[in-house]
Amino acid sequence: MPEYFHFLWISALGLALFGLAEWMYHIKGLHVEITRKVVHIGIGLLSLFFPIYFQNQWWVLLMCALFQLTLVLTINFGHLHSINAVKRKTYGSIVYPIVVYLVYLAWFYSGSLEDQTKQSYAYFYLPILIMALCDPIATLIGRLYPVFRFRILNNKSIGGLMAFWVGAFILSVIILFPSHAFNTKDLTWVAIFIATVASFTELYSKKGLDNLFIPISVLLAMYVVEYFF
Repeated sequence: MPEYFHFLWISALGLALFGLAEWMYHIKGLHVEITRKVVHIGIGLLSLFFPIYFQNQWWVLLMCALFQLTLVLTINFGHLHSINAVKRKTYGSIVYPIVVYLVYLAWFYSGSLEDQTKQSYAYFYLPILIMALCDPIATLIGRLYPVFRFRILNNKSIGGLMAFWVGAFILSVIILFPSHAFNTKDLTWVAIFIATVASFTELYSKKGLDNLFIPISVLLAMYVVEYFF
């Protein structure tokens, strides 16, 4: 099928996700932090289609640009409360489309387009999934088990940090296990390294910028392991 068709149905699903979040917030009365996480996870999962269906990076750029424009306009005009009605200062939603495109671009120009295997997909899937899944897990566990909060680090806790690390480690093992990029290395230590880098990046990131720095740090950690160890 032509790529514009995939552009249309993936965009439609993204808009439907926004609609679902608005329904959850306005009709069901769910807290904005919950509806934000629903969108956070959903958009991350939707972006996993990008390496499969788009061989022209301009479609991905267009989609990410349109979603970012939507978010900027709704912030400025006071709409999309299910995402924007947070009291804290955050740039998380704004940088989200940017980092998805940047990670896709890194994958696109790394030679992965000609080698669409489980190995190449790992360089897109792992950075995006750690951001999309581990961050909400850390937030949930951090609130349930607020052990030793770091006051100077946006009130983050050891409980949340440990939850993020475990999630990142499990994802690394699952995604990298079928990959040939690290077949000569001890996968356990690779997963520990990636999870540790991502966890401390999340810990020290403020104002939602973990959405930007986590995927980039994971991608860089993967390159370090592949080319220097």
